[in-house]
Amino acid sequence: MRPTFLLDQHACIGCHACTVACKAENDVPLGAFRTWVKWVEHGSYPETTKSAAVLRCNHCDDAPCVTICPTKALHKRADGIVDLDDDRCIGCASCIQACPYDAIHIDHRVGTAAKCHFCAHRLEVGLAPACVSVCPEQAIKVLDRDDPATDDLLAAHGATLRKEERKTIPRTYYVGADPATLDPLAVDGARTLSHSEVPDPMPSHQTLAAKAVYDVPRERYWGSAIAGYLVTKAVAAGALLLAGATQYNPRLGESVAANLGLDGAGLFGLISVVFVTLTAFLLVADLHKPMRFWFLLAKPNTKSWLVIGGWILMAHGGLSVVWIAGQWLPWLRADWLAWISFSIATMTAVYTAFLFRQARGRELWSEDATLPLVLIVQMGVAAVAVGWLVADVAPISGWIAIATFLATMTLATVWPQRTEHARRAHRWMVRRPLYLAGFVLSALALAWPPIVLLAFFAFDSAYVQAGQEVPLS
Repeated sequence: MRPTFLLDQHACIGCHACTVACKAENDVPLGAFRTWVKWVEHGSYPETTKSAAVLRCNHCDDAPCVTICPTKALHKRADGIVDLDDDRCIGCASCIQACPYDAIHIDHRVGTAAKCHFCAHRLEVGLAPACVSVCPEQAIKVLDRDDPATDDLLAAHGATLRKEERKTIPRTYYVGADPATLDPLAVDGARTLSHSEVPDPMPSHQTLAAKAVYDVPRERYWGSAIAGYLVTKAVAAGALLLAGATQYNPRLGESVAANLGLDGAGLFGLISVVFVTLTAFLLVADLHKPMRFWFLLAKPNTKSWLVIGGWILMAHGGLSVVWIAGQWLPWLRADWLAWISFSIATMTAVYTAFLFRQARGRELWSEDATLPLVLIVQMGVAAVAVGWLVADVAPISGWIAIATFLATMTLATVWPQRTEHARRAHRWMVRRPLYLAGFVLSALALAWPPIVLLAFFAFDSAYVQAGQEVPLS
């Protein structure tokens, strides 16, 4: 049997009994929800109508949370239920970014993710999920997705799914649901919570008929640490590029020796080690269970770009150490090492684009065609900034690099977004003072190239924040 939820919104009275039962059964903390009721209102007083919908995990057949989870804490059971192993979770919140349905949260009491698991512990002993057992109108039903009769029943009732366009193959069906309750972009203005109101990040200025009059709050889990990691990673990649470049441009290393009395390739390797270490520190510090960081190596999900990225950073650090050791072991300085360094530096810079692509809930990131180019250009500009600080890099090189970066960011700003969700997030981003500050700082970097690192942080902070501002449920 593959259990599937059928939510009959014709019968649902929006009483929240399912929410309360779920919290009681699974010890869900205050402010967090595994299943919740959303109310939407149409019209203007006194001609108004209200509709409710029960929202929750969709136990997708192609679950993006399972793909991105770096330690296989999230996994699909044989019966198709998407379950979570608390003992493997490192609290990275990547699953939250990957889920298009807002169905996962971090339980701050323990630092691990949490979500609906179909009350599997009850199913296994022949009991219905807690939400099903308390529903006074029997609006929540459990069907067997493998039963041919289920297809006939769903077709007969005109059952629909949430966000089929995300291609997750969800398995929670709705009958009679108001489309505005299932589409977070179909409501206008403020979203009313139980005791407060929160503004929509991109309200439609009262142009839509529907308003969310009861919803639940959602946290933003990725912030300045992720933006900082993007900057330090770019510097580490740029420094490793310079270390390899000394093999083909001896004058680069000689200028470092003349200015600082240090081995050029060794210094670039040292800078690379320092910044790749900072990158790893920021990533570990951002985990809600930082002491479990080693699970990335001991219990890896090789499909997750968090794991692949960790391997790349380890290779990056190892190569940087080799360049440092080369000042005492000259035979390590070889063309093959330079070419490997160029490859690893590029992979260090660009792998985040593939990680963000796995975050299928955040369409600004997952549908972004320009991010790989932006990350590669950041690497090149960071290399010029580092070279400008410690070597005799011609000013024209800095001007060209900064001009290229400005052109790239202009392209990313005007590039058409593929989905309405991404368009809203993009509009929110480009209107932020922080994003505009990125252009100002980039222009100032024409006079002193290292300022461009502050521009990186401004752009990256706006980008990371914008991706999480458009509601998913």
